[in-house]
Amino acid sequence: MSRVARPNAAVALAASSLAFALVLLDTTVVNVALPAIRADLGATTSGLQWIVNGYTLALAALMLSAGALTARVGARRLLRAGVTIFAAGSVAATLAPSVGALVAAQVLLGIGAAALVPASLTLLTHAYRDPIRRARAIGIWATISAAGFAGGPVIGGILIDASGWRLLFALNLPIVVAIAVLLSRVEETERTHARGLDLPGQATAVLALGALVFAVIESRALGWTSPSVLAAFALAVASGTAFVSIERRSSAPMLPLSLLESRVFSASAAAGALVSFAVYSELFLLSLYFSEVRGLSALQTGLALAPQPAIFALAGIPSGRLVARIGPRLPLLFGGPIAALGAVVLSTATAATPYAVLVVGMVLFGFGAGAIIPAITNAVVGDVPADKVGIASAALNASRQTGGVLGVALLGGMAGDGAADLLHGLPIALAICAGALALIALIGARTVTAARPVAEPEIVTAAAR
Repeated sequence: MSRVARPNAAVALAASSLAFALVLLDTTVVNVALPAIRADLGATTSGLQWIVNGYTLALAALMLSAGALTARVGARRLLRAGVTIFAAGSVAATLAPSVGALVAAQVLLGIGAAALVPASLTLLTHAYRDPIRRARAIGIWATISAAGFAGGPVIGGILIDASGWRLLFALNLPIVVAIAVLLSRVEETERTHARGLDLPGQATAVLALGALVFAVIESRALGWTSPSVLAAFALAVASGTAFVSIERRSSAPMLPLSLLESRVFSASAAAGALVSFAVYSELFLLSLYFSEVRGLSALQTGLALAPQPAIFALAGIPSGRLVARIGPRLPLLFGGPIAALGAVVLSTATAATPYAVLVVGMVLFGFGAGAIIPAITNAVVGDVPADKVGIASAALNASRQTGGVLGVALLGGMAGDGAADLLHGLPIALAICAGALALIALIGARTVTAARPVAEPEIVTAAAR
């Protein structure tokens, strides 16, 4: 065994990169398919919200437990389980006969994705022991993963125009097979039983988040005073309270509440939730805007959206270098307002708005939001004790996914059931996004100021620790 890299390290890099790219691809690719799914399955706007949130909800709720499970069973074993679940979800989504079946398939895909996220980076850091070579490998991993995120709308548009929305999910299968073949050629990571699985905490977390999302999404159709909606809110409050109580008493909590005592961690988690709240809901609404208001095909919609995820992925590079030199405060102070300005520009959209104006809004939005992620990650890495960096990074990512779930749940309903409703609700929704993004600057100014600068490779590898 080499001191620098383990045997077949390059194979581990390929498997890890494909796994995380698959997770990010499915985050963006479905948005382009929403109009086609609506037409084929007769989905309402709330149905479309559930289709998007089924994936993200499972990913957000299970990510912390998946991180603990990686250490207990090994990264390669968990990756194999994750791709198997992902394959099953892909087949179920491809064959889904109804909106409910598609939502269930998306939940299954989210469960698989939750296993892939921590296991992919753990496998990579296990394969590369030399810090310099590891940093280079992580750079490749990040680039391939970002390509999956940025290319999702375009890939989705091409496939839908060629053969319909079901091909989007069938596309996952050859990627899953490729990952499984690669995994057969890499060794297992070390296993530890240091952290147990907090099953009561996990169950109450799923109940709290699921009930809250149900109440928010269904309130549009049933009304805020509906018995079902009120019961869901009550269940969310009760489950959330039980979660806090369980985590306070647990010897191996899913979310150590001591993390919340850190102002820097709490502020970073709030900033992460706010940026995802804005990004996920804005992408949901813009996808419908381009297809239903502008009358674009799936491919044209994907191409129209492409500037935003592309600049979002690229913005992390200069931001990561900046925070490595001077710390996270400056990107937070300016990233939020830049993205908020982009949301304001997009809020002026009408059926006749020149596309160039929309590009300006998307570029500002994507660049500002993308610059925030390295800043909040740096803040967490620089503030928490070394033995809590892994769980803190996982908690940060879980907060981001939770923010995305709530964004689509709260603002997605403003799309209404047609172009007229969408044009009415879009300015309000994007104004709320702008407010959420502007709030990040206040968070950065008041709390995330003392976190030390962290070397760029350390920022990227924080979650793997």
